[in-house]
Amino acid sequence: MDTKEIEIRRPSTPSDLLAMAVDKDLDIDKLGKLMELQRQWQADQDRKAFFEALAKFQSRCPEIRKNKSVAFGETKYQYAPLSDIERQIKELLFECGLTKRWETKEDGEKLVVTCIITHTSGHKEQSTMSAKADESGKKNAIQARASSITYMQRYTLIGALGIGTADNDIDGRFTERAVDELHAEFIKEYNQVIQLDPSLTKWHPDNWKVDLTPKNYVKAIGSIRKVLFELQQKNK
Repeated sequence: MDTKEIEIRRPSTPSDLLAMAVDKDLDIDKLGKLMELQRQWQADQDRKAFFEALAKFQSRCPEIRKNKSVAFGETKYQYAPLSDIERQIKELLFECGLTKRWETKEDGEKLVVTCIITHTSGHKEQSTMSAKADESGKKNAIQARASSITYMQRYTLIGALGIGTADNDIDGRFTERAVDELHAEFIKEYNQVIQLDPSLTKWHPDNWKVDLTPKNYVKAIGSIRKVLFELQQKNK
């Protein structure tokens, strides 16, 4: 038999091994282990495809334009409304095989918003923030809820995609507890990074050169997830 023919028939993926196992009528335990191997292998391939698509998106993502101004008293700033951010990234998300959606729920007095980014492979990543309804100004109850939800949708989208901050909005409406929750979410990712590369202590919040605001935590979570994935691929 020709050597090249042998190489062609050699199993190259867990699914190939699984097909051979079924063909050879392996016992249930061995077949189960191969099926789990196939599941883990496929999940890893899906995750790899997701981050490759995310890297493509980030490399081509335009600078988000801040086209709305707000002024009250001595406070003045510009920001990009959520609808404008969505408009500017919509086509690029589609080209990269990425979709976005939000889930909103209540946790006592808090509103919890999660942005979920999904790749065509099926793998998804998410970013979560929580806060009380924004009762500033003369908002009624519905407007107060809508204001906080939109605000959190904007920043969780930025964090999940790992793009630069899209506005200079104010973080004051978020409670200290919101900062604590984001810190805990970030540290969970940080601890995994340090286990793979102890030299990356620059990622610890104590070493940041920016304020520990919800906005910066959201950005950092999106970025460190990308670093973690790259390290996991490197250490295989």
